[in-house]
Amino acid sequence: MCQHTGNGGVKTAVLSKPIYGVEPMKSVKMKLNQINLNKDNKLRVILTDLEAVSKEYLEAKKSELEIKVYKPFKEHYAYYRDKYPDLNSGVLQNTLRNLDSLVRSYIATCKRKHKLVAFPTITKVAIPLRNDMYHFEWNEESKSFDAWLKFLRTNFPLKLCKYHTQALQDATSFGDGSIYLDSSGTLTLRLVFKTKPKQALGTGVLGIDIGIAKPIVCSDGKQFGSGQFIKHKKLEFGKARAKHQKHKEQITNKQSNWTDDLNHKLSAELIDYCVSNNIGVLALETLRGSHLANRRFRRYTWAFKDLMNKISYKALNAGLKVIGVDPRYTSQTCSACGQKEKSNRISQSLYVCSTCGAKLNADINAARNIYALSGMDGLFVNQAHGALS
Repeated sequence: MCQHTGNGGVKTAVLSKPIYGVEPMKSVKMKLNQINLNKDNKLRVILTDLEAVSKEYLEAKKSELEIKVYKPFKEHYAYYRDKYPDLNSGVLQNTLRNLDSLVRSYIATCKRKHKLVAFPTITKVAIPLRNDMYHFEWNEESKSFDAWLKFLRTNFPLKLCKYHTQALQDATSFGDGSIYLDSSGTLTLRLVFKTKPKQALGTGVLGIDIGIAKPIVCSDGKQFGSGQFIKHKKLEFGKARAKHQKHKEQITNKQSNWTDDLNHKLSAELIDYCVSNNIGVLALETLRGSHLANRRFRRYTWAFKDLMNKISYKALNAGLKVIGVDPRYTSQTCSACGQKEKSNRISQSLYVCSTCGAKLNADINAARNIYALSGMDGLFVNQAHGALS
């Protein structure tokens, strides 16, 4: 069992909470610019057909929702199979299933918000690569390219960079991928695969709180990112959308890319810090939906779930274990004596214990409680009333 020390250190590290994930997953994207014109045209024709299918199918599903008369999936599939006989049956089925998931998400959003929202539209079409429909194989006969993608009885040559080669050499099995057109109109392959699990050499445990002033706060006091900078950038994007209504969608996409990039950078900085500081286990709060446990002092919204997911998979790729803990009362409980009192959280940044007098940063206090939970099954913090007896 992990024993909590005042500065976030570790005496022992025999963990009792379950970890997230078993095998780390990775994905790589590469341009299919080594294929000949016939193979290029073959994939582009499929994408054109799938775009037509997607638009027509979504219109049909929208009509079904309006009149409340629903056709079974088999009828829809048979219709498009007859209309597009050259489309591979597996590709067509996967596309329709993915569109069904999109419609279900739309319905769930309407129910959650208690109002009608915009019906989904197709902005980017991809050829789904089900893991039993394609095969990745290394090329050992020629130096002009490095590997084959075998799909639809056709061999597509792949030229890999150093990063792709190193990543794919550790692949143990492949998941569902896709082929799509990037922003420049180039055919692009996305491969998803499991890798050989690494074993981190570190023995320490680090509690992580998704903070307010700082997006990532560690139980040892280390902090990453700036909440003020995030709030400022979000306001800038909002002003740009209000000023340039014609380019609203492009600005939103730009903001989404910026958010994704920043979360990648923040999570990478955290994992690099863990590896260089002998950390072998990360304790993270488990999110309910996309919401954090403490929203009382939050002055901006952020892709917190995406950030947690990036931290988790980067940690697993680096060989760290990831433990999920219940975050209830972590912002109200004193990490020094265990007293739980809501009023002890004086402000967004300050926690003062009315019992022992401990005074510290509120996010660091929460991170230390999350750290304590990683080895004590919630005994230290998650109680209905009062302090630890």
